[in-house]
Amino acid sequence: MHGLVLEGGGAKGSYHIGVYKALKELNVEIGGIAGTSIGALNGAMIVQNDYERCYDLWCDITYSMVADVDDEDIDKIMQLKLVREDLSFLKDKIKVLITGRGLDITPLKGLLDIYIDEEKIRKSKMDFGMVAINLSQRKPLYAFVEDIPAGELKNHLMASAYLPIFKSEKINGERFLDGGFYDNLPFKMLLEKGYKDLILVRTHAMGYTRKIDLPSDVNALLISPSDNIGKSYEYDGNKAKKNIELGYYDGLKAIKGLKGNKYYIHPQGDKDYYFEFLLNIKEEEVREIEKILKLPEIPYRRSLFEHIIPKICSMLSIGKDCSYEELFIYLLEKKAECLNIEKFKVYDFRDLLSLVEDRAINIYKEELGPLDKLIEKVDIIPVLNKENTLLEIADILFRRRDQTK
Repeated sequence: MHGLVLEGGGAKGSYHIGVYKALKELNVEIGGIAGTSIGALNGAMIVQNDYERCYDLWCDITYSMVADVDDEDIDKIMQLKLVREDLSFLKDKIKVLITGRGLDITPLKGLLDIYIDEEKIRKSKMDFGMVAINLSQRKPLYAFVEDIPAGELKNHLMASAYLPIFKSEKINGERFLDGGFYDNLPFKMLLEKGYKDLILVRTHAMGYTRKIDLPSDVNALLISPSDNIGKSYEYDGNKAKKNIELGYYDGLKAIKGLKGNKYYIHPQGDKDYYFEFLLNIKEEEVREIEKILKLPEIPYRRSLFEHIIPKICSMLSIGKDCSYEELFIYLLEKKAECLNIEKFKVYDFRDLLSLVEDRAINIYKEELGPLDKLIEKVDIIPVLNKENTLLEIADILFRRRDQTK
């Protein structure tokens, strides 16, 4: 059984749901969950076997479902669409917020009443724990569900997610603060329960994440966003859907050992494939790359392995000791992104390579000319000359394959 740890992060928590979707689809058995703040709230719904309801909730999420605010007003602020009349309105709203000592989160409490089922959680066979900070006692509060008095689970979940901007309230006579300010990724809770296989899901939100220093007999799989998942306060259903999709594919990548930075690629099984690919590069192609990189002309295979490959690795910031597989996947991804090839799909390396070749050939048939016209066609304008250079090199390498079929 695996232990699942969900980092706090407000609206970024939609990413958790995508990761869990992948774990569920791949039949990864989860025996326990520990979370902080939104990680605890998501974890509670997973433990009570309401993943689908949680998924739907995130897809429909709005600001007014979390706090007593007007969605249109918040949208104007987020989109920076305020006009002069709005500025005065915003000033009044901020004044009310300050004098009222914080945001009214009555809607969030209402969501817990609707979606959290304490009885289901207590009857679940899964371990479930959360973190909060007890300000009244000036100490952290780590609690598993069995440590929480009957009827108090929702209060503990609220305590774990209680941000300083919320209206100051007491829970059972005491004040609490979001647990993320003490332990935003509480993996040690599951270690103390005896879990040896952990899945840690990051959001990289504001808070304090302790150093992941694990015993030698513990295996940990870290799943982290491969793209921007927005801001912690960005409660928008459309953004949440994108985060769920990203989490799903990042989860697949981590569990299935897929490669890629922005794409999801099954690597070529034969490791010699990439080396043989390099050996088959023609001398005139090497000379062309030398000119692009402004390198001296030496025997072409020496140039390829001693000058060109280290230079490309440096430009890609992947280190001179990277594998040929890493090098080709990095370049292939850049070419695929340039050609606007769908990101959210699992590819075999050769399938993505063929798709890149076919897409490039179709564009060339339209007689667009050199690479800068190709980039213009797909609405990509690299901000650095380095990106242009890497795309030119990728163009030479992956165009060559079509010539040898």
